[in-house]
Amino acid sequence: MPSFHIISRKPWIIHCYNFGNVFSPVKQLAPYLLRPVEGRIHFVLTLNWSILPKRKFDAFNRAYHRHAEKYPYQIVTVLANEPKELEILRAHNIRSELCNQNAFLDERLYTIVNRGKRYNAIINSRMAPYKRIELVRNIRDCCLVTYFLDPQDSNYAKTILPLSEEVTCACPHLRFPQFDGTTWHRYDIKQLCDIYASSRCGLILSAEEGACFAAAEYLLCGLPVVTTPSRGGREAFFHKDYVVWADPTPESVAEAVKKACELPISAQEIRERTIAHMQRVRGLYCDILNAIAREEGVERDFRKEWDSFFINKMHINMSEADAVACLHEQGLNVHYPILHRLHNGHKVFKAWLKGLKQTWRERERERERA
Repeated sequence: MPSFHIISRKPWIIHCYNFGNVFSPVKQLAPYLLRPVEGRIHFVLTLNWSILPKRKFDAFNRAYHRHAEKYPYQIVTVLANEPKELEILRAHNIRSELCNQNAFLDERLYTIVNRGKRYNAIINSRMAPYKRIELVRNIRDCCLVTYFLDPQDSNYAKTILPLSEEVTCACPHLRFPQFDGTTWHRYDIKQLCDIYASSRCGLILSAEEGACFAAAEYLLCGLPVVTTPSRGGREAFFHKDYVVWADPTPESVAEAVKKACELPISAQEIRERTIAHMQRVRGLYCDILNAIAREEGVERDFRKEWDSFFINKMHINMSEADAVACLHEQGLNVHYPILHRLHNGHKVFKAWLKGLKQTWRERERERERA
């Protein structure tokens, strides 16, 4: 599912969020886009996951240079979330700039709410092993806000929230406000801010991922943060005044939570300092856009235009068909290559079949338990 947002039509600048497959959604959208009558099409690509692992980077590097060769009128600028990413990208002649994705959270949506504290900590996390939710097991009154993306996430959930008396819970003090006993309910941003306000600090415990929007959500809502060392860029807006580092053990994380709850800093100061840092990064982002426009012979000042194109996270998820239709409606010349559409239809079918098989296996296991 492509995640993108049109920044400019003169010149064409499309901000994309690389969620899922390597080099998506550029790879998904590129075959549909014909060369414009004037100028070129620019993609500005935010990375959702660290590309420092060699296998990950090698795949990204191949995809980038294949695209550049096949579509010379489509120029991709990659936004690195951390300096090490920028270094490796530029070392391999990948057009790139340092610009952390968390600068694109809308501070008007993530706000401080006046509410009594109910939880010592909150972890907003996908229900997946890489998030290491089990590290919260020694924290009293810890709250989990979660979501599921893959059938395998349900298997991990059984270790966090056991569904039978035979399974020992890894996190006996964890609270699940979204779970009503049968269903996990998704929170909107307002509900998320409310639950943040009920917590004394926010937790991020993965060893590797992307920059992690939750890292900045906590700060915008005035929460100090407890984090383990990681790669992916989530520390871009961290400061020792309101962030406590922990080793990846339950004992160290629990001790760090105690320290975070005692930090002598107000929620308002955490928020204001975070916004000031975000605004500096946004200024650099606008300078990147200005330079792109200048390449196409257009003088723009995107710093002054910020409010006209900024949206939360700088991307909207659409189906591939809707994304192509949207780009066409906005004035881009598109066509519909049959081989590309058949290939994507095959991928959709495989994903559907995989989900169907997983559901069937789970039902079979439930029958066996019964």
